Amino acid sequence: MVDDDLATRSRERVADWLADLRRRYDDFERVEKRWELSPEAYERDRERIAAGANGGAGVWITDDAGRVLLVRNEGDDGWADPGGKREADESFEAAARREVREEAAVEATITGLREAHVLELVDESDPDRPALASLIAVFDGEYASGDLRPREGEIAAAEWFASRPATVLYPEVADRPYPASE
Repeated sequence: MVDDDLATRSRERVADWLADLRRRYDDFERVEKRWELSPEAYERDRERIAAGANGGAGVWITDDAGRVLLVRNEGDDGWADPGGKREADESFEAAARREVREEAAVEATITGLREAHVLELVDESDPDRPALASLIAVFDGEYASGDLRPREGEIAAAEWFASRPATVLYPEVADRPYPASE
């Protein structure tokens, strides 16, 4: 079956990426997540994976004062690090820098890899569809340049935080260090 083959290839690709990241970065946390997707979202991800655009990346950026750059997507209540989907043939680092530039209009220098989120993508309505694998790389970074500005039509707000915001999009955002508050 085609989807079974794609599921196997996606798991192998994620394993290859993790091995490559381990060779290039000293230490990072591996975070396992299961995402139960609507049939439409599963199909969109299946198509992306089949086209070679699997995965995503973001950056945990600090400025000289130790504040952390977070964004809030249109329609979301919680804050998260800027990031998004990787394009086909794009490195995780390039995707992370591009997403920061697109979402917050700033440039970041990547200084390390903080987390590798290994995702199991499943169709919430059809348990017979094979689980696909994906990877999100969350890098550490430093502000390099640019005037903070949220991307119109996608990002509701972009702000520097000295401490954890009250509402975050996912738990790791609350658990990571906020150097300005230490």
